[in-house]
Amino acid sequence: MRKCKKYRKNNSSYIFEAIAIIAFTVTIILMPDIIHYCIDEKTSTEISDSSDISRINEDYYCRLFVPNSDIAFPVVRGTDNSKYLHTAVTGEESELGAIFMDYRCDASTLPHTIIYGHDAQDLDGEPLMFGRLRNFLEEDFINNHTEICLYIDDKIKRYDIFAVKVTDINDEAYNLDFSNESEFNEFADRMGAPENTEEILTLSTCLGGENNMRLLVQGTLVN
Repeated sequence: MRKCKKYRKNNSSYIFEAIAIIAFTVTIILMPDIIHYCIDEKTSTEISDSSDISRINEDYYCRLFVPNSDIAFPVVRGTDNSKYLHTAVTGEESELGAIFMDYRCDASTLPHTIIYGHDAQDLDGEPLMFGRLRNFLEEDFINNHTEICLYIDDKIKRYDIFAVKVTDINDEAYNLDFSNESEFNEFADRMGAPENTEEILTLSTCLGGENNMRLLVQGTLVN
């Protein structure tokens, strides 16, 4: 009677099986987070395309857009700078948060306005929210997109971009405390703004995993 040969798996087979099991387990563990992130992404996209946010959220302030680009968002302003880090413009909890104005700012009356947003991307690596500001790190994009617009109360305020820089949370660009016009003018000079600048708009986002690093895009009001 012939004996059947017994085959032993080589070490590489065990390794591939172990990797497959680990990958499957990790996917199962992360599945709720993936689903939640996809829902956040869908909500963010739908709201960005909505035309009447004011009926949804009383904190709605204006719309921000860079002409001829995918940088276009509703902007909200809360009573602090924490709420909209993890709250969508609908008021729902969201890891993507919202694009929001510093609560101390008023783009209709004050000389410096700061607007914040997360540096985010979808599951395919495409930029979301203020992750799209990374486009300004490309020279071709800057050359073809020189303006930021705010649509406020049926009027458009236009800002010519004069600075794009990678910096940190201690940058003077976050200063909002000006006791008089002279102090603002000195601030504008230090920012590198054009002469006779009356208002500055600053867009701010973080840079990936660097907790203290920021990407800033700044513009001067066009009269």
